[in-house]
Amino acid sequence: MNRISPSALRLPRTKTKLAALFLGAFALGTFHEGTAVAEESVAMNVIEFETQNRNDSGVVRCGLFKQDGWLKDAFRASVVKVNNTTARCTFKDVPPGTYGISAFHDENNDGKLDTNLVGYPVEEYCTSRNARNMFSAPSWKDAKFSYKGSTVRLKGVMK
Repeated sequence: MNRISPSALRLPRTKTKLAALFLGAFALGTFHEGTAVAEESVAMNVIEFETQNRNDSGVVRCGLFKQDGWLKDAFRASVVKVNNTTARCTFKDVPPGTYGISAFHDENNDGKLDTNLVGYPVEEYCTSRNARNMFSAPSWKDAKFSYKGSTVRLKGVMK
């Protein structure tokens, strides 16, 4: 399994905590590009997260998180192409539990959430339950959801 070193994504001290949290969310785990097209095999315990994006550029990078790794260490990761401004990240074989999802539209496909000079994201992002904070990363409390198994389809609004 290939892992990206957290030090490779270290931000200058002038960046805000918000940018650091979002970048860290995708620093760990193996990413494989896929498409939003469903696979023919039937998977058990699946969580799908669909996003609406402003354009078809780049990819959407999603992370499925447990509470202790929220926005730092994804339990599962998914990278998908955008098709007709829609992307669907699929997480398979997910055990029942409490999770949160974070996603961003990596329009230039550089593997990171681009930010402005003060560290605020310039690429769209969203979370489960559309959790959002004005001046910091979305909280676990606002993004978490209970998953009991089977197939669940969630939607997030990129902003």
